Amino acid sequence: MKKGLKTLIAGILLFALGAIVVPLTIVIPFLLSDSDKNQFLVPGVLEVEVTEPGRYYLWNDHQTVFEGQSYLRSESIPDGATIRISNADGEDLTFTGNTSTTVTSGNSSKRSIGYVEVTNPEKLKVSVTGDFKERVFSFTKSIVLKMFGLIFAGVGVSMVLAVSGVGLAVWGIVKLARKEAPAE
Repeated sequence: MKKGLKTLIAGILLFALGAIVVPLTIVIPFLLSDSDKNQFLVPGVLEVEVTEPGRYYLWNDHQTVFEGQSYLRSESIPDGATIRISNADGEDLTFTGNTSTTVTSGNSSKRSIGYVEVTNPEKLKVSVTGDFKERVFSFTKSIVLKMFGLIFAGVGVSMVLAVSGVGLAVWGIVKLARKEAPAE
């Protein structure tokens, strides 16, 4: 193998690895998300044990499969729906409406309805009442901070790998281009 070829190949591989790190850091939080775990039919009630503080979103899973049945409903919540999120003592948490976030994964789509800030681990009761056709909602912890943290870390790692890869590739090319000095 020519002198410098291994260095060039290593540089190209490092650069390629750096190029795939960023997309992976965007996809991984969604794969690790437990959004399907807290799905429930509304009108109805979900009791959930919140194990860590944070922002928890209520979602309208308007296109999903739940317990073997497919649901395709409007992205808008039905008129007359009443949402109540309370702790074990029956005290209502402040529910802030926010329909600005949508998530689509495969054949499933959901739109945020709003969120509550949970300050302590506790058991919560999510109650949705009203006179409307059955649909699927879910209640999950926000992954926005985790996602941005992973993206920033991924960009940093990607830049280091890409720059190192370019450096190694250039060094490999220099090694390949060098000629032995003629003997006098």
